[in-house]
Amino acid sequence: MVYRLLVVDDEAFALKSVVDTIDWRSLQITEVFSASDAEEARERLGEHAVDVMICDIEMPGENGLELLDWMKKRGITTETIFLTGHDKFDYAQTALQIGCFDYLLKPIAHDRLKETVMKALRKLEDTRRKLSLHSKAERYENLLKSQKHVLVDRFWTDLIEPAGETANVSVSELHTSYLSMIHPEFSANDVFIPLLVSVDRWKQSFGSRDENILEYAMMNSARETVLRDWMGTVVKCRSGAIFIIIYAAKRIANDMKELEWRCRRFIADCNQYFYSHVSCYIGSPGPITGIAASCAELLDMERRNVSRSDSIFVEGGNYEDQASMLTVIWPSELAVLFESGKKEELQRRLDELFRLYENQKSFSKENLKAFYYHFVSMIYQTFHKNGISVDHALESLNRHDDMLQATKSLSQLRAWTKRMIDASMSAHEKHRNREPSVVELIEQYVQSHMSQDLTREDIAAFLHFNPAYLSRLFKKETGLSLSDYIMDQRMTQAKRLLSESDLKVSDVAEITGYRNFSYFSKLFKKQEGYTPQEFRKRNKR
Repeated sequence: MVYRLLVVDDEAFALKSVVDTIDWRSLQITEVFSASDAEEARERLGEHAVDVMICDIEMPGENGLELLDWMKKRGITTETIFLTGHDKFDYAQTALQIGCFDYLLKPIAHDRLKETVMKALRKLEDTRRKLSLHSKAERYENLLKSQKHVLVDRFWTDLIEPAGETANVSVSELHTSYLSMIHPEFSANDVFIPLLVSVDRWKQSFGSRDENILEYAMMNSARETVLRDWMGTVVKCRSGAIFIIIYAAKRIANDMKELEWRCRRFIADCNQYFYSHVSCYIGSPGPITGIAASCAELLDMERRNVSRSDSIFVEGGNYEDQASMLTVIWPSELAVLFESGKKEELQRRLDELFRLYENQKSFSKENLKAFYYHFVSMIYQTFHKNGISVDHALESLNRHDDMLQATKSLSQLRAWTKRMIDASMSAHEKHRNREPSVVELIEQYVQSHMSQDLTREDIAAFLHFNPAYLSRLFKKETGLSLSDYIMDQRMTQAKRLLSESDLKVSDVAEITGYRNFSYFSKLFKKQEGYTPQEFRKRNKR
């Protein structure tokens, strides 16, 4: 640590003696400044951060006491040692009252003056160390308070979508590492209710930035409308899924009507104020250890929902897909065998199942339909999980007469099942080798519908995907939102037409999907830095 010293004295000889004849460097004082009066001292104090000042009290004009008073009023923390040739008690009393470090009588031995300065530096260092520790503690405390919501969000994100280092960490370990230091609003022994907020579709086309802003506003609205007086949080996970977690929900779990009413109010607000159609998926109340599984089920419910919007679905309640309500025997390992491509083993298990059905005299038409829907559900879930469009891969499933023919008799259903195993597994294999992925199908659709109004809802309807699920899938695979990808492709085509054709700029705008010419020009300049006309002049081939 290095220091600065200021010596103030109107007697030139005394001033020079203190400045030049004492070895100040031995005290790590690297700079020594001098002033002959208070006015010059103020200039030095304004120019440099001085640690210790040795000052004569009696000076013409403003004296040393008045100079120190001026320093204190301006918050200058320089330690001050007064020198005086008069042993006046009132001087000493005033000097100590206004905060000087020491008061010495002239003539003063240089060794004693040096020792006094050393003591002043020690006091200064001790004061600074205490202030630094206090400042750090205060800064960290404020930082922790300001970042508390970040730590809480990180806890729930790691719990709902474990990844990286947290993938194998238990709930208790997460609770200890993140929350024990910030005194959370909940206990690990509470009952929790998770709720998935799904944007079914936007009312108009937005860029990813605008969508993020609207989602942020929706999350604030969820805090005010859904949580309101309940303890909880709203968190956006890494995948983009938005969850509301309600704490201490034991009382709420006994009467879900209030929660459903708040969800309806929230859906109405999103429809009116945030240009969106939204659905809420309410999870089952349970302990914190069941949150991850419940959220996974809510995401699966969202993925399966391709027709209803502005709706409320309750896990295990009023939302069940057709297959889950059926009573026919359906071993869970069939889906595992199908997804892993073990065709022979799957066919053997199905044969055993059909032999069992043949021995059941009560097997009815409804049971045939139940089996059909189970099987179709298995295909859809597996294909969706792997990013394959069922409607493109298996066209027969889109025909109504397919179900009617398959469910006429048990033998017909058995034959249909065998054909579907062959066709679906072949389609799965073709997908891995040659068939376009969902992302490629989206890209193809955008290219062929460039001149039309394109929305993610149009694309989702074409591929029979949930819009929110499709949007997250596309962004995960490409790093771009659908809206940004569409705009990027339009700009690419516009640049190509401007540089390679003689089409009017207005025609180029219309071909690339922009009916408003001025909007196209403004957007083009924002993206490329030039107007379409300037771009053509620079790049015309």
